[in-house]
This record gives sequence, structure tokens and C-alpha cells, in this order.
Amino acid sequence: MRQMRAVGCLMAALSAALLGAAARADDTGAYASAALGAAQENFGASTFDVRGTNTGYKFALGVRPLSVIAAEASYIDFGRSYGGINYADTYAEGLFALGFLPVPLVDLYGKVGLAEWRTNAHSPTLSFHRDGADAAYGVGVGTSFGRFGARLEYERYQVSHASDMAMASLGVVWFFL
Repeated sequence: MRQMRAVGCLMAALSAALLGAAARADDTGAYASAALGAAQENFGASTFDVRGTNTGYKFALGVRPLSVIAAEASYIDFGRSYGGINYADTYAEGLFALGFLPVPLVDLYGKVGLAEWRTNAHSPTLSFHRDGADAAYGVGVGTSFGRFGARLEYERYQVSHASDMAMASLGVVWFFL
């Protein structure tokens, strides 16, 4: 809970800084990004009964050919969730389409895509792996200062054996082409 509050305060501070900054928010071209945030994993009792809010991270490569659209490939690690002595690790690779609203100074965007995920679950007597591909979607706000930028995002993942899989993150962006 303390981790969620810290991430929330950090996100609020970044949002205020992004909205008050005189920045250029219409960058186009290729970019790379890295983000750190609060990842939430909840698996029901019928699956494995582990849950938690963990520190997660993600990396992405994208291309933004026009100021209103982008395509992005990403790797997301949700961290490790515990249920007593049981634990589960989940990660995903995703392909997303991003749509941007034409707002001055900041990028407001939505994203939708497909995430291929894998969960490795372990207990003292049993281990199993599940994988699949399901829908993912999110919203974000960002800005850039020349070739560098910052993003604040919230994403949800429809992992078929989990009741809740989401990530709120704060990241940096580097436009390299």
C-alpha cells in the first residue's frame, strides 16, 4: 500500500510538471522508452490464489510516423506476486497502436493492442506455466524536451487466468530518428 501511495505522489508531481512545462509534444520518428511502476497481479483461488502489487518495469520501441498515430512493441515484467509460500511471475510482450489527441504542450493518448503473456507459478509441491495472447489497452500523458521525453501511463491486460493485471508507470522516452 505504501508503494502505491509513493507511485501516486510521483505521478501527481510529474503530471503537474508536464502540464506546466513549455515543451514540444508533437515529436515524430522512431523512439525507445523505459518505465518503472506499480504492477498489479491478482489470480483467483481457482487458478493459483496469489496476488500483489509489485514493482514492474517495461521497455518499448516505437515509431510515430504522424503526430496523431504510433505503433509500439514492448516487453513488460509484472514482478512476483505471493500467496503464502506460493508465488507467480508474469511477463508479456505486446504490440500496440497509439492514438494521440492534438493538445498543446502534452501528448494525451490511448493505446490498444495484443499482449502475449506467460505466467510461471510455483509452490513447494507444484509448478506450472500458462501462456496465451489477450487484449491490452491503456491511456497516457507525455511530453518531450527535444529528443527526450517523459510518460505517465496506465495499462490493463486481459490475461485469461487472472482476475486483474494492470500497470501504472512513469518512464522516459528517447527519440533517435
